Amino acid sequence: MTTRHRGDATPGVLAAAELGLLAVGLATVLGFSRLFLGTRYLGPLALAVTASWALALITRRLGWGVGRSALVSTVSALLVLTWTFAAHTTWAGLPTPTTADSVLTDVQRAFRGFSRMVAPVPATTGFLVLLAIVMWAFTFFADTAAFRFRGPVQAVIPYASAFIATGVLARDSGRVGAAMAFLSGLAIYAVTQRALRASERRWIPGQARSGTTAVAAGAAVAVAVAVVVGVVAGPLLPGDTEAVLDLRAVGRGGGPRTVVSPFVGVGSLLGPQSDTVMFEVTSTEPAYWRLTALARYDTDRNIWTSRGSYQEVDGSELAAAGPAAGTVDQAYRIEGLGGPWVPAAFEPVAIDIDAEVSFDARTSSVITRGDSLPTGTRYRVESASERLDPEDLNAAHTPDRVGAEYLDDAGVSPLVARIAREQVQGATSPYDRMMLLQQYFRDHFEYDTAVDYRDDVDPVAAFLDRRRGFCQQFASTFALMARSLGVPSRVAVGFTQGDAVGAVDDVTPGDGSDGSAAPATRYVVRGRHAHTWPEVYFDGVGWVAFEPTTGRGNPQAQSYTGIEPQQAEAPPAQAATTAPATTTTLPIPGSTAVPGDQLDTVAPDAPGPGSAAGRPAWPFWVLAAGGVLATAVLVGRVARRRGRFAGLASDPRGGRVAVAWARAVEDLAAAGVAPGAAETPTELARRVRDSDVFGALDELDRPPGRPGDDAADRDGPDRPDRAAVDAAVDTLARIETARRYGPNPPDDDDALAAEQAASVLHRAVWSMLGRRDRVRQLVGSTGRS
Repeated sequence: MTTRHRGDATPGVLAAAELGLLAVGLATVLGFSRLFLGTRYLGPLALAVTASWALALITRRLGWGVGRSALVSTVSALLVLTWTFAAHTTWAGLPTPTTADSVLTDVQRAFRGFSRMVAPVPATTGFLVLLAIVMWAFTFFADTAAFRFRGPVQAVIPYASAFIATGVLARDSGRVGAAMAFLSGLAIYAVTQRALRASERRWIPGQARSGTTAVAAGAAVAVAVAVVVGVVAGPLLPGDTEAVLDLRAVGRGGGPRTVVSPFVGVGSLLGPQSDTVMFEVTSTEPAYWRLTALARYDTDRNIWTSRGSYQEVDGSELAAAGPAAGTVDQAYRIEGLGGPWVPAAFEPVAIDIDAEVSFDARTSSVITRGDSLPTGTRYRVESASERLDPEDLNAAHTPDRVGAEYLDDAGVSPLVARIAREQVQGATSPYDRMMLLQQYFRDHFEYDTAVDYRDDVDPVAAFLDRRRGFCQQFASTFALMARSLGVPSRVAVGFTQGDAVGAVDDVTPGDGSDGSAAPATRYVVRGRHAHTWPEVYFDGVGWVAFEPTTGRGNPQAQSYTGIEPQQAEAPPAQAATTAPATTTTLPIPGSTAVPGDQLDTVAPDAPGPGSAAGRPAWPFWVLAAGGVLATAVLVGRVARRRGRFAGLASDPRGGRVAVAWARAVEDLAAAGVAPGAAETPTELARRVRDSDVFGALDELDRPPGRPGDDAADRDGPDRPDRAAVDAAVDTLARIETARRYGPNPPDDDDALAAEQAASVLHRAVWSMLGRRDRVRQLVGSTGRS
């Protein structure tokens, strides 16, 4: 067998190979599910891949060069992505300077907190625009490499790189599904490419189809076995969860583990709250279930951060409890909570968990050594709990020596310091000052989840001016004010107590004192219970929580704050029942995307373009993708038709006549008189005269005028009659015959006569066609030359 030119490949096999390339592109897009919350990302990115693939296919099949095709693809990308992401900024469908400003703003907003984000994150427009551009370029490159330069392996390198990058950025969730999707797309591509190579070879006559099918079937079996073994058998092998190269461990050595704490961004926007279950806890007392504490305020980004040096826990003991401290025993079951953080009531002193965990004594935070706790993980925590009273706290003072980071007032503006001093006038102790600050916020500020301070130069000042916000604004501003008064402070991140679902008799933690059972209550903690609150330090007492956020109240702090337990209310549909809603598992990283009072939060499955609230967006994107494909096909047909005419016109031997005859043949085919393969122009003209196709022209003088009919449009002074059509066809046949077989090429007079005759025939045919047939005629979908 000898290799043939690509143009000799079987058309069906070539089309299958092209679809195989589209499959691997769409599979890569499916893998991005590990990066984003919900499915809003899917439509725009799938549309970008499909449109780029269709344009690359059309321009290649038209014979256009790489440079010309790349230019068309770039312009098309600009238009398609503008219509997708910034349609409201266009003028007559074209991008404007406002379009550039809008997209740039979206990108800047999305990447404002990129360094502190952990996937999955909300599918914001800024992220989707950049990914759509990347996937558009990858798809054009893949088509060029695979079909123009015969590099099938090089073609999918960008897709494979995107898949690997997703694995590096994403958490543990969704690994098998994403791998299965990508490998399946890659398998389809590999099989169709193998079939394409086979079809390009010379076969014994009559065996090309069966030979190509046999090669493709063998490749399909081999690839299917590889995918099944990799996806099914791989996880069953010893050490399947251990990385060949642990990128997160590079440079860490064997010392204490350092991780970046979850942040509290003052300029973040809180989206609709989530009712997704994060975890369930059975506890002897209600409490705030704490994740960690943040000590450093970043003035450049307006966020709170912290770095804790986490030591691996040896046994169950975390820290020593004070001699007078009571205990709060808790039993947890993890549901939808993501990230490495292990919830526990403050201050955890012991933990019983079947997982490797680490503890940071400075922040009293527990983390898992892995990326997150798997759904269904159960563990127990014992926390020290001391009932504080105002007298003890009034007698306490701020320490002379404490970590400098807790007193760092670099982020405190003169405005914040002035308001703090005004509000604590007359206070005689640090505790009194904190109580006055707490009362200031609760009396004069409103809880509002709709605020957006991201674009404010000073979000804290904006919050103080508008006096509206949610927990992160309250807690952040309180902590900064405390520092301006010389009181050490930090911001804690966690959850309120959750929805109590009744006493528990069969799973009752002990009280930690005499081994007897203590009454316990089971709480269902949901996304809407996520919360942040300030903590201040008193000498001889330790860290003490306050609650400036209106509508919130810490059960463990009621004795000294005077605030009864409060938290986010249940949605109306759930408030009527005490049973927990059906649990859905949704990975929510502790550092970025816990819905509710957490930070940088957008509700999962936020309605995207073309979808109303509560309705899926995928039908819109399916229709959009179909529209792009249909448009691409139509454009391809028109371009191919014009390219064919341009080629005929370049013929030095009567090119104008050849074009006129080709157009006439198309018109005759639309009218139902298609030329035969061996029919000469004279024979075709004779068949036209003998047919009754154009006999209806003389019957159109009186249009019937039925609603929706085109008869009125067909009739008019420019519509030729039957005799004119016959004469035009005879003229065209005579001149085309002379062009083909005569000794001399047609002159300009002959060319003009042929063009005029073709115009007469075209007007006659046009007057006979309905709207649908006219569209088909315009795109050249009828007839053949």
